[in-house]
Amino acid sequence: MASDAKKRLVDRGTAVDRISNLPGNVTDHILERLPLHDAARTSILSKTWRGLWGMHPNLVFDEAFFSQLVSKMNNQVRVSKVSKIISNILLVNHGPILKFHLLIPQFMHLHLDADLWIKNISNLGVKDFMLRNKEPFPYKMTSYLFSCLELTHLSLTNCILNPPNRFGGFGNLINVQLVLVKITADMSFGTRLNVLQLDNCTGIEHLECQFKFDNKNLTELIIINCGEFNWKWLECTQKLQILGLLTREVPESRKKEINLEKLVRDMPRIQILFLHSFFLEFLEPGAVTMKRLTTKNLVCMSLHHFEFYDLVRIRNVLCLMSSSTNLRSLYLYMDGKVKSKDGLDLVGSSEHMVGSSEHMVSSVVQYLQSPTLVEMIFDKLQTVKIHNMVGSRAELQFIKLLLASSPLLRWIKLLNTTIDDPKEESRILKELMSFPRASKAAQIIWT
Repeated sequence: MASDAKKRLVDRGTAVDRISNLPGNVTDHILERLPLHDAARTSILSKTWRGLWGMHPNLVFDEAFFSQLVSKMNNQVRVSKVSKIISNILLVNHGPILKFHLLIPQFMHLHLDADLWIKNISNLGVKDFMLRNKEPFPYKMTSYLFSCLELTHLSLTNCILNPPNRFGGFGNLINVQLVLVKITADMSFGTRLNVLQLDNCTGIEHLECQFKFDNKNLTELIIINCGEFNWKWLECTQKLQILGLLTREVPESRKKEINLEKLVRDMPRIQILFLHSFFLEFLEPGAVTMKRLTTKNLVCMSLHHFEFYDLVRIRNVLCLMSSSTNLRSLYLYMDGKVKSKDGLDLVGSSEHMVGSSEHMVSSVVQYLQSPTLVEMIFDKLQTVKIHNMVGSRAELQFIKLLLASSPLLRWIKLLNTTIDDPKEESRILKELMSFPRASKAAQIIWT
């Protein structure tokens, strides 16, 4: 027995520590894939792993990190413990921090701690910075963020950005995503920017300097519900491939600046376009416009707040589709309206409004049935999604036109329909199934 024990000790002493002798790229990959709290535990494996953890460049304090720590603690203990753990992680890190993602959970009150943490990483070469604030009040971003001049990716949610007076702008940013962010002073994200997404932000007028020069690298611009938008900014974005404008807050004084035809003509590289359908009103319909438009690269078009009782928008969406000879996907997001007994949309409750609405829908139906549309072909169209369908005659006639004019169509999905009557739903579906189809593979999918 004694000899066996001695042999085991000898074997342990001569055993190869395989886990500490893995190639560097393998250990880096392991730490990268592990949740942060598990990555921290690797430091107890050996001195080698302790050193690797101390040099780990990617710190992600996300939902998984917080849920692991605070599930059984009261609020005061949670805040104290979380603050101490994050501070200790930053303290033991003695290498560059390339990625820093921080979630501020609701009711955790970590704003002051976040100031200190951002200060600590501001001179460590951080390139990818994300802060998601779930508190009910915005986090006022510390000025130390503006010292992170090596940033390439910036993502902020529910923050206030107050750039210093002499801030010269970020020089290396390529991707910026801002949600519920208030900008209080003029600033720029630099000339290398590829992607700019602004969602429910205020103070975007302070980004005017971003659009005073040619944004030759900007390929994606998305602006969603950000208040007043200066249409002239788009004159410096000719190389866009993805454009999203979901806002209709345009002052009367600036409506003359809106020219959808010029917009798409000056951006021939656009592949994905999603708009508030309000902007369709600023496109001149007709064959002449179709010849002038240069949307041959457009493969996906998404229109929000679409209205089937608006003849101008119906005409113009068909015009835009016809000029987009490579269009493969069409998505329509509608505002559900009340219908009359005849299946017509009603946009008002008064007798006058009801009559007006029925007349508008009737005009749309007549237009969609006109012989001039018979020769319309959507050669590449493959998929169509229509959200919040109410089952009006205008909707059905539009679907009938698409089925008859799309030889490569695979399916039309009708999502979140507002039709509650099973008999009415069955009747509409039966009518849809009876429509002739240019594509034998085309399906109607009702969900």
